[in-house]
Amino acid sequence: MVPLTKLLDKNGGFMVNGEVKIVAEVGVLEVVGKSDVLEETSLVMESMYVNGFQVLPSQVEFVKSLFEKHPDIESKLHLKNPHMRITYLNSLLTLTEILSQSPENISNDDLANAYSTLSYVTKAGFKLDWLEKDLKDVGETRIQEIEEELKDIKQKCVEMKHKCVDMEALLEFLL
Repeated sequence: MVPLTKLLDKNGGFMVNGEVKIVAEVGVLEVVGKSDVLEETSLVMESMYVNGFQVLPSQVEFVKSLFEKHPDIESKLHLKNPHMRITYLNSLLTLTEILSQSPENISNDDLANAYSTLSYVTKAGFKLDWLEKDLKDVGETRIQEIEEELKDIKQKCVEMKHKCVDMEALLEFLL
């Protein structure tokens, strides 16, 4: 799940020279013919199991460390279908990636999507109290930043109001 704003972002999106490349994992039901390309691709896409989750080789270390830090993460998980399990795990990995960024680099849209994703993954049975706390901390930091910006805007409005009153007084004096 990638918001359109993140997809098109010039400084960190997925657009390169006006193109987006999408890599998809395809399950093969039956092989009709053989190809050198197919054999090379299957080696690259070979997956491994970590705590009952099928993950790509590039994800193994991160997923292992996630389960080591939070051994009860799947204590309430009731999903048996391996495709559903990996879908939810990928959502969880995306959440942890988003929250590993500094709060000022997380957009409001990303923050809203993170809350939705957390709810989605938690309802599946993942125990994510620690992640919910991190997300709340980021949200509170964002709220403080917005309140500071609002305070500055209010101050500028007060200053403008005083200038308008001064201008009105000057106009009355001149007329």
